[in-house]
Amino acid sequence: MKAIIVEQDPWIAELLRSVLRDLGGIETRLFDTAVSAINHLRSDRVDLLIADLQLSDRSGLDLAREVARRAPRSLRVLITASIDRQLVLDARAAGVVDLIAKPFKLDDLRKRLARLLQRDQEGIAAAGNIGDLNGFLQARLKQPIRLAWTSPERQQEAAALPQQTSHADYLTLARNEPLLALVSINRANREGLLRGREGACVSLTEACEWLGNHTCADLAKRLSRARIALEHPLLQRLAAGFMAEREALAQALKRLSAHQSIAAGPMDTALSFCRLGEMAVICAVQHYLNYGQQADDETIRQMVSDYAAPFGNQIKAQQQLPFLLRELTGSLFQLPQTGLRKDRILMRIAALETGFASPDPTQLHQLRRLIGRDTAEPVDG
Repeated sequence: MKAIIVEQDPWIAELLRSVLRDLGGIETRLFDTAVSAINHLRSDRVDLLIADLQLSDRSGLDLAREVARRAPRSLRVLITASIDRQLVLDARAAGVVDLIAKPFKLDDLRKRLARLLQRDQEGIAAAGNIGDLNGFLQARLKQPIRLAWTSPERQQEAAALPQQTSHADYLTLARNEPLLALVSINRANREGLLRGREGACVSLTEACEWLGNHTCADLAKRLSRARIALEHPLLQRLAAGFMAEREALAQALKRLSAHQSIAAGPMDTALSFCRLGEMAVICAVQHYLNYGQQADDETIRQMVSDYAAPFGNQIKAQQQLPFLLRELTGSLFQLPQTGLRKDRILMRIAALETGFASPDPTQLHQLRRLIGRDTAEPVDG
């Protein structure tokens, strides 16, 4: 096991190193700044981080988040002079497994670290029994379904949002990040229920108005700390392809609805969930890889295809996605048998015109006639 201790006080740093030496089998390096520790991570792995919360150049929490991104399976411990509720919440979101208060007793510290290392070894043994990707995904369906950031860069963009971020900046990020879009709609509806609002929030613009700039920025920051980002190249390419589909659909809908008296907000928001199942499977696959498991590209693609529907249905139910958004998203694949409305028709036409859905010239011609567009128009881009 490789450990790094990041502590400005040389006496405490040596004390911590002696404790790890007593536990045995641990190669330890000492650093007095977060930057020097991060530079070390560029050339070597880390299994255990012990860091002071208050460092001269960066917060120990920031360092823990960086280590979590670079080494998801590492243990992360913070040492601090005071512990409050907010610190506990922030530490939990950063994946910190223990907070140790100063001053500490040597025997207590040794026992706590020994317990952590024992649990880690048990976790490694359990990870070795995860099995193949198919079995892992079946097990995931019995747990809360999660989404990931499409890339570390987008995750960092969310973390850097100013508290008074504009609606426009937030919407740009949310439209291209299904994780942020889904949680924003869910949060707005929960807030609306508490405040006695009538009707569901069914657009990202409406969600921003209901929540306010400060809450939106705080939500993005918390998600940047609490959720992983896609790092495997194939998973990033798949996510980028799905977002490109979303943009093509958005351009088609903008053109189709230009002269229609219909609310565009819910349709545009529904597009953020057009590949919700696939994005949920991709997130689960990234978790699988983070456990040190392996899967070839062909297997990953097949699993994404096989599990998209059950993962999508489950996450929509778990996040209580409003019925209107579910129907609009579903219309991209198939029109409902009853209650055929113009917004559903526009969604289906956009899917057929952009190649999102399988070609059906007869249906496309019929639907265009229904909205008064008998001839095909070129799709922008």
